[in-house]
Amino acid sequence: MLFIRRKMKSSYKVIAHYYDKLSGNDCDYDRWFAYIKEIAKRHGVREAVDLACGTGKITAKLAAAGDKTVGVDNSEEMLIEARQKCCTLFVKGDMTTFVLPHKTDMAVCVNDGVNYVKQADLQKFFLCVWDNLKVGAPFVFDISSDYKLRRVIGDNVFYVDEDMYTLLWTNDVDKDTLRINLTLFTLGDDDKYTRDDETHVQYIHRYEDVDQALDDSGFDVAEVTADYGLPLTDTAQRITFYCVKR
Repeated sequence: MLFIRRKMKSSYKVIAHYYDKLSGNDCDYDRWFAYIKEIAKRHGVREAVDLACGTGKITAKLAAAGDKTVGVDNSEEMLIEARQKCCTLFVKGDMTTFVLPHKTDMAVCVNDGVNYVKQADLQKFFLCVWDNLKVGAPFVFDISSDYKLRRVIGDNVFYVDEDMYTLLWTNDVDKDTLRINLTLFTLGDDDKYTRDDETHVQYIHRYEDVDQALDDSGFDVAEVTADYGLPLTDTAQRITFYCVKR
């Protein structure tokens, strides 16, 4: 078999097309959405913004439930996949600086989006969300925990091997930063494999820092759980924050 090497790509340029398949085993979108929808009902939400919406899994569920929804993501490749799921508005943009035409009823940021925000920009992000929400509006988001990024993923190697593609995934921790190196081999119609490489950088946020930044940005934390509604433990890999704009 022959291999063709391509240049290193930035985040999600290569794996966007495969993202839903690759994340299928680790992401319980139905249960996550059930938690979000219950909060939305509690607050009478009729419209929402989905930040770091990726391929639009949660955006599409919000839209199907009748909520007028805007999806925002910094990757055009991910948005191409998202636009195939529903006809809602998807916008390419930076979630630390986005501006909606008017204040909305709810904001969500699901599946590690906040881990792509640098520690120094965390409050900037929360203030931006605050600026785009109505008073009393909920903001629900998650982070991959310090425990997960340092002790489960950090300095480990993973792989996914399927008929048409193979993904190698290495992870290097340096202080409060996780560098994720992805190598994807895809089999073409000519029986040749194409190799693509891309790098992601995630930032490790301590619970205490997130809580303080939310308070300083004008949010009250209503509930903190593991993985959208489960009991929070020291070994929780995903921490979910349900906040309300003051």
